[in-house]
Amino acid sequence: MNLNQIINQLKAKGYKVTQPRKTILNILLKNMSTMMTADEIFLMVKLEDQKINRSTVYRNIDTLSELGLIYKTLSSTGITKIKLRCCTEHHHHLICDKCGTIVVYDDCESKKYKAFAESKGFEITGHTLELHGICSKCRLL
Repeated sequence: MNLNQIINQLKAKGYKVTQPRKTILNILLKNMSTMMTADEIFLMVKLEDQKINRSTVYRNIDTLSELGLIYKTLSSTGITKIKLRCCTEHHHHLICDKCGTIVVYDDCESKKYKAFAESKGFEITGHTLELHGICSKCRLL
């Protein structure tokens, strides 16, 4: 996903594309392969635009989340981390619990899940899979 695609989605849903929103989106785009907290995003945004306040960043994160443009996960310490969705194809993530680096894993065994669910009388309506661990860089620290 690139900035123009995101802007087009925002406009199509009736949202304005303000300079603070562009700054936030650019930060998220520059960090596509890392999960970050809202506070980390705020600090990065603040370095680029001193006028932006915390509530502006949080409101924009909420808006992007409502539009399905953000992927959220809960870290092992109970902190919500986010990133922009990287693509529209179904995939899973391998997430470093220390630095938040993400590796996309696109080999899904959904047929196996579906068969198991059906054997238990369930109909699957969707699923997510996150594998958590420590990346090679963080293991060396």
